[in-house]
Amino acid sequence: MTALDRVSLGDLFTLANGALGFVAIVYIFDKNYLSAISLLLLSMVMDGLDGFMARRYGSKHTRGQVLDSISDSISFAFAPALLIYAQFEDPLVAPLQTVQDTLVLACAVSVLVSGLFRLARFSAGGFQLPHFAGLPAPGAALFILLMCLLFGPVEGAEPTEYYFSLGECPAIVLTAALVASFLMASTIPYPKIRGKMAVASGVGIALALLPTAAGIVMVADQQLYTAFSRTATGIALALTIAYLVGGPLYERRKREAL
Repeated sequence: MTALDRVSLGDLFTLANGALGFVAIVYIFDKNYLSAISLLLLSMVMDGLDGFMARRYGSKHTRGQVLDSISDSISFAFAPALLIYAQFEDPLVAPLQTVQDTLVLACAVSVLVSGLFRLARFSAGGFQLPHFAGLPAPGAALFILLMCLLFGPVEGAEPTEYYFSLGECPAIVLTAALVASFLMASTIPYPKIRGKMAVASGVGIALALLPTAAGIVMVADQQLYTAFSRTATGIALALTIAYLVGGPLYERRKREAL
């Protein structure tokens, strides 16, 4: 039996997650930030489907959890860290030459290291717990991506009219990155995404993807496109923050009820 013969349907979605993350990194290097973020959001869809497919159609091996963490490390640790650095570093100076560049690099490294640590801990046995120990890496990545959409650069390699940022504010994005890093590295209990939470998560990702789809048909009406994109992304961010803040409270009440 060859290696390809052991690839199951769930593995294809896991590999798609990693592949989309890699292509997003390529777009980040080209400063196509909106395209990169859209690809990372699609990778979250793949990440949500791989487990469902594995449970529904089974697996041909026992390495799915390891493969999933490797793909997640590309899409939800390395890519968001690189996005932060690419968006806010000063291209005219070498790294660590200014205070802002040093802070940007430190935040990017924090996201990368915390994400890798979180994924390694999950693969080493965290998946057996009834809850997540620390904020899941996809949730942290979604929080960072949405903050980048609303408070990141107002232009990139794409046409300027496709950008709908409320205003470039590195301090807000970097603070969000540090908060996400802390929550990933912590052992704060977060509920696993099931039932209504899974629906809310899907709605949030869909709303975050809507500006990309709307750009094809609505960008001619700049005011409508901007208002629509900010509203959709804002609602997605609100849902994400509700999980970041409300998730531990939900777990606490659930434990007290036992």
